[in-house]
Amino acid sequence: MVYRNVILLVLVLCTCAPAQGQSSHRALRQGDEAYRKGDFETAGRAYGDAIQEDNSAQGNYNLGNALYERGNYEEAAKRYEEAAGLTTDPAIQSRAFRNLGDSYYRQENFEQAVEAYKQSLRITPDDAETKYNLTKAIRQVQQQQQQQQDENQEQDGEDQQQQQQQEGQGGENGDQQQEQDGEQSEEGDEAQEQQQQSGGTPGQPLADPNQPQMSREEAERQLGIAAEEEKRTLSRLRQANREGCTGTKDW
Repeated sequence: MVYRNVILLVLVLCTCAPAQGQSSHRALRQGDEAYRKGDFETAGRAYGDAIQEDNSAQGNYNLGNALYERGNYEEAAKRYEEAAGLTTDPAIQSRAFRNLGDSYYRQENFEQAVEAYKQSLRITPDDAETKYNLTKAIRQVQQQQQQQQDENQEQDGEDQQQQQQQEGQGGENGDQQQEQDGEQSEEGDEAQEQQQQSGGTPGQPLADPNQPQMSREEAERQLGIAAEEEKRTLSRLRQANREGCTGTKDW
């Protein structure tokens, strides 16, 4: 379809455009010949030479077509915009905007494509091909918007789920801390109870657990033996004192 537009544009411009320099005309003819043969690279070079001599709408439009056929849609769009701005011919301007829309569409810039097609239809409202392309571009815009909306909802759901998980982990950590505090409290109570049972108090050494313990009966028996031994010792001392006082030793 682009190839047909190039040929039509060349015919229109050949009959309507003012006289140009011989070198520019020659370059345009060379470009047209290469374009018809499908040699878009050679055609692009020739059209580039032509606009160097004369920056015409014809040269920019045809160069845009050559770039488009080679898949260079970004540069093609620039040429179509230049062509639309240089011409005052409604038919040429409409085709330039339509091809501009096609270039944006190929780049998946669907919103820009919609605007370009609308500009073309403002000039030629009955162009069925441009209407069809506009419908496709609008559908793509709607799909992109729906996809973006779905992605936003999915992201919101993931964020909410992550927040709930974090809150849940915070509650578990709190329970674990409470359990640890309870365990530490129980351990402290057990240690205090052990100290009380062994007769120790905080800050004082505990009794040696290896030292043999004496029963109450044994302790009382030992005290009784000690008391009897003390009595015998006192008795011996008193007896010795009496003997010393009544002795018959001569002086």
